[in-house]
Amino acid sequence: MGLRTFPVVGEALHFGARRFETVLRVAALPLVLLLIFNMAAAFGYLSIANGRVITFHDVAAAGASWAQVKQLAGTAAEKGLLASDVRTFAIYAASLLINAILISSFMAPLIRYAGLGEKPAPGIIRLPFGPDQLRFLGAGVLSFMLSALVIYAPIGIATFVIIGIVSKAVTTPYAHFPDATSLHTIDLIAGRDALAMRGGLWVYEYGYWGAAAAVIAALLAIVFMLHFRPRAEDKTAGIGFLGRMLGVIAGIAAFFALVAFAAVKIAAARKAEFPPETLAMAMFAAAALAAAIFFNLRLYPYVGVAVCRRSMAFGGTFRVTRRFNVFRLAFAFLSLGIILLLMQMLLMSLGGGGAYAVVGYLGVAVESYVRLINGGEGGAWVLPFFGWLWAMIGIAFTLLWAVFTYGVSAGLFGRLYRESERK
Repeated sequence: MGLRTFPVVGEALHFGARRFETVLRVAALPLVLLLIFNMAAAFGYLSIANGRVITFHDVAAAGASWAQVKQLAGTAAEKGLLASDVRTFAIYAASLLINAILISSFMAPLIRYAGLGEKPAPGIIRLPFGPDQLRFLGAGVLSFMLSALVIYAPIGIATFVIIGIVSKAVTTPYAHFPDATSLHTIDLIAGRDALAMRGGLWVYEYGYWGAAAAVIAALLAIVFMLHFRPRAEDKTAGIGFLGRMLGVIAGIAAFFALVAFAAVKIAAARKAEFPPETLAMAMFAAAALAAAIFFNLRLYPYVGVAVCRRSMAFGGTFRVTRRFNVFRLAFAFLSLGIILLLMQMLLMSLGGGGAYAVVGYLGVAVESYVRLINGGEGGAWVLPFFGWLWAMIGIAFTLLWAVFTYGVSAGLFGRLYRESERK
């Protein structure tokens, strides 16, 4: 029996909603600590960028929102990392480590609860970290390392090499003899112009990118040929090697045709030119992205398998995404993403707007009342207080939404583990 998309999506959402109280109990302390540490990291980045300690007082004086603070902190962190600032690297490394420990402390027991029905230990003030958490982190790191080694590193090296070859070819000056009867008249022209005169510019404009895209497409064809190896019923139906090969080639060709069509349409909508080199680079990027998505989808269930089996062995990890199940899992991810996005937008538009209006009306009413009973004075504290109250409501909503989404993730991992145990 193959992986069924909608039961997977439904069970993940069901776990996040029906087990919300348990997820909240287990994740409350780690999520609060995550919020505190991430806020401290943000102020650390800003303090380094400004050369002095930045506090909440500075943020309030500037009238900045927390969203603006996070954006400024992200920009400061990026600049510090690019400048190889030791203090920024220290905060970044510490933040990664703390986030990993805190997230694993509640995700590991929740995954076991979703996959095995093993209820987390009672209590709210808990921050467990043991073998289960280490397996959760180890499986995630191993998946990332395998993806980096098999997919990202080769694609990154190929991109770097092609850019280097093309840049050198089009910028290197060449000697040009405008007068064929005289060797003394010499002009220096750019490599791009020289290659254009010789008719070889196309090799550097889109030839290398097109060749790299073709190589990735060929590798994908080989991988898919192995992935979609025929079952007994396929052989009985007469679907052999030739049918599988034609199906794979047709699928890859349709994918590239869709990418080309989308790229041309986007360029047309922006009223921009669409030279051949842009199309070739788009094909290369699309092929690289397809390879990365396929490989990561095949590895994704490994975290749940490792935590529930209490073993770092891959076990039935690849059984979950065998044959067409890989597309069903991709569709499940897409469906979950759309559903969660729509839910968040709905909550923000209905609940968020309504809460903001209520808090605003209360603030104005209380300020008017205070000024009324104090002869028109004494209400300066009211609006800052209600501003603080609105910020607390926003933090509470963020934490509750994080609890739900982490519960959905745990439910998905648990369901995928059970899929891996099926024969």
